[in-house]
Amino acid sequence: MIEAELVTRIQSLVEPILAEQQMEVVELSCRPHGGQQHVRVLVDKVGGVTIQQCAQMNQQIDRALETAGLIEGSYVIEVSSPGLDRPLVTKRDFERAVGEQVRVEVRVDDTRTKEVQGMVLAVQPDAVVLNTPSGNLTVPLAEIRLAKKALRW
Repeated sequence: MIEAELVTRIQSLVEPILAEQQMEVVELSCRPHGGQQHVRVLVDKVGGVTIQQCAQMNQQIDRALETAGLIEGSYVIEVSSPGLDRPLVTKRDFERAVGEQVRVEVRVDDTRTKEVQGMVLAVQPDAVVLNTPSGNLTVPLAEIRLAKKALRW
């Protein structure tokens, strides 16, 4: 089975398991490493994911993979959260960050950017609404160069 097909099948298997805990797949990869497959699943949910929740999901996903027999031979599974340093890239990333402080680097023109910090109030189809010290600011997603949760930059 080719890697992309295996990833698709694994994702279809794990999404319902995660949905039961209001979690979702942020990133999934499956690569050969040291004679076995290494399955890496980054999960997230509104409010974040604890280490204990990752461990619980690891066990449940491992059982589901074993039962389904999707992976031939041995494999290692790693379930973790994306962490605070992961950039917010997609609209869905911002939706999960509603109510949290973020730092956003916004394009001013072709050569300049400005940094804005604020709480994510809402996510619109093509923009993010931030509550900043100077008031609410709507930032088009296309103008965001870099965004991260404000705890780390």
